[in-house]
Amino acid sequence: MNAHTGPAAPESGIDNDPEILALLDFEPVPRKRVVDGAWTPELQREFIARLAVTGSPGRACDEMGKNETGIMKLYRSPQGASFRAAWDAAVELAADRKLAGTLLTAPVTAGSRPPSLDNRRKWRGAQRHERLPGQVLNEYGEWEDEQSVHGRGQEARDRISAKLLSARRMFLGEISESAAKRAAFEILTELPIDWEKAGRLEPQDDEPWRKPNLRTPEMILTAENGWMGDMAHGPDKKAELLAEINAWRAEQGLEAVEEDGDG
Repeated sequence: MNAHTGPAAPESGIDNDPEILALLDFEPVPRKRVVDGAWTPELQREFIARLAVTGSPGRACDEMGKNETGIMKLYRSPQGASFRAAWDAAVELAADRKLAGTLLTAPVTAGSRPPSLDNRRKWRGAQRHERLPGQVLNEYGEWEDEQSVHGRGQEARDRISAKLLSARRMFLGEISESAAKRAAFEILTELPIDWEKAGRLEPQDDEPWRKPNLRTPEMILTAENGWMGDMAHGPDKKAELLAEINAWRAEQGLEAVEEDGDG
């Protein structure tokens, strides 16, 4: 297997870091398609490099502008043993370096010993209490500027809204040719729907300014009809549609495609 040679996280200066470079010599999780946004081997190695610096999968994904859902699928993949080992080693390296950096600033006494694993865990937990003015505890268990946390929270909500609107668009496309189902949808939701746009799977006029709400009839109907199977329990129409697409591609002698975590 060839070691990674391209830059993974230039701003962290890891290209000359032998410990991090050693982590990048793993077997990437195979992907069935290579398109913009997919977790290619290069992006998988970039993620591991960033993870070795931050110690946080969520933060590493945020830095890359990626959805954490996709990388978790790689971690759980049956073909991801090498990737998981690199992931776990990167988290441990980041934690050890953070601990070592703090120990270098602490007074050294005669007979002092390296911290045990239990003490490391206690130390990591103690970092949560090092709060500066204007900071709040973020989703990584670290103190962060409140404005920054709110900004990332809004970005996460926007990504969820986009997935919900996409699911609704698929549902509207499914029922667009049925006059009875169209009428029932309009009666239950009281929403004006452009059914020609729906049939072409195009955005409705209320997108994206009117944010979707899971408690409204439109989203309940979308979920009940299986178009939110990747986010809720029940049938998964997207998975069924993907299976049909791949069956057709197999007949054409084409490689299968798969849905990644970025939608």
